[in-house]
Amino acid sequence: MNSLFTKMGALILALALCFGIVSLANAETEYPPRPDGAAADLAGVLGEKTLEDLETLNDRLLDAAEGRVFVLTRHFLGGADAQQYADQVFKIWNLEKDDALLLMVIGEEEFALSLGANSKNALSTESRNTLLGAFRNAYKARKYDEALASLAVSLGQALAKAKGNTLSDTGLFGTAAIQSTPQPKTVDDSWYGMFARDDYDARESSDEVFWEDWQNTWRSEETRTNWRSVIIWGLVIYFLFFRRRRRSRR
Repeated sequence: MNSLFTKMGALILALALCFGIVSLANAETEYPPRPDGAAADLAGVLGEKTLEDLETLNDRLLDAAEGRVFVLTRHFLGGADAQQYADQVFKIWNLEKDDALLLMVIGEEEFALSLGANSKNALSTESRNTLLGAFRNAYKARKYDEALASLAVSLGQALAKAKGNTLSDTGLFGTAAIQSTPQPKTVDDSWYGMFARDDYDARESSDEVFWEDWQNTWRSEETRTNWRSVIIWGLVIYFLFFRRRRRSRR
């Protein structure tokens, strides 16, 4: 009887440890609740002005196309497929047929666009690829505000056009300032320019190395976590079954 309780206790402990490790490894794949507004910036990469302008854009888009553009940013997904994750969040948030959801996975440099039935019908495959292509360039350069602004405006205008309406982006995402503010004049100082360029290149190269090392370290840690789970389960099976058989043979 004592032996039975000992085995059961070992099994419960092993399961607790294993599920604890798995839950940590898969913590990033959990689905966040729907935010009060249009964005859940869990990665903290979007500016306050960008988020405010997104709300204003959605107010206009709701009138022009009966839809809105939602955004979710995360650092990691724990290996989950970005498109499948975005589609699942779209369902969990109970978004409408005219809505769209943009997922930005910062740490894995992945993204996905999930569309409602009406939004999907309003955009051809070519149009979607064009939108995402423009978004990808700014996103890979880590210009997250610029990437979101470009996609949200272009997507909103396309959805409004499909409804026979127009969507104005006047005053949003810095467009007015960009159109009215002249470009600064270049300073003819070759020595200063040379050193400034070298310093910028050095910092940019350092940032790239740091970013790659960070990603490699996280992936390595995730792999080690998965192996821990395998080892724990292997020990549980060995002690509960194989050792028991050996003793019974004796």
